[in-house]
Amino acid sequence: MNITISVSNALARWLSLSLPRIPSADGKRIGTQPLSTGFDRVSWQCHLLEHGNDRLQPYHTIVAMEAYSRYVIFLPFMAPPSQIELEQVLLERWGNEALHLAVDSGAITDDELPLMVDAFTHQHCHTHWVNNYDASINGHITDARAWFMQTLEQEGLAYLEEEHCYSLAMHINQLYKKIGTSKARFRPMVRLLDDTLFRFGSGLAATEYPQTKVGDFPCPYADMPRVNNVVQLADYRR
Repeated sequence: MNITISVSNALARWLSLSLPRIPSADGKRIGTQPLSTGFDRVSWQCHLLEHGNDRLQPYHTIVAMEAYSRYVIFLPFMAPPSQIELEQVLLERWGNEALHLAVDSGAITDDELPLMVDAFTHQHCHTHWVNNYDASINGHITDARAWFMQTLEQEGLAYLEEEHCYSLAMHINQLYKKIGTSKARFRPMVRLLDDTLFRFGSGLAATEYPQTKVGDFPCPYADMPRVNNVVQLADYRR
């Protein structure tokens, strides 16, 4: 599985990172290329939030959003993390929250959770960092920033602790969203669940899905090999 971690200019400067940009066939929109998640890849767009009352020593929170689900995670830091540290924290939070979603949804049992944890932990991954800001994700990150700043103002806080960040993100991830001019509405939490069950729940599905191997959950992406056999999990969810 390929994992792309795309960081905005502001975040790259804060982290003191010099990263490659996604190439463009026509040479245009370099640094603002679209990200995607699919059968063998997951993409995260990351941006920096600067907040607090002291402009000389502001607080910082990284907002990370998954490209397909628009699932958001807030990561508070007291100082700029290393590239390795940020990668570890992001992937650990993704894994923890995704696997808990699988249990909370009832799709898998507590006894089956260790099997999903093992599948996540032993997934062969190649991580690729780029300096890029997907314009189509920008609007959703702006909305998440508005929720974050409004929460600080309403509660009279300069920053949010990790648990508070988690609770706020969970609220946002349950809200309906849409992409561009599409009329289709979705909830980020549900889309992330679809991805999690397909990617890490092999052999654990209690329900049989058409044109899907018994025990597996359907692939939610159109780029799966033998695309004619792709089944959308949402079509068969109760």
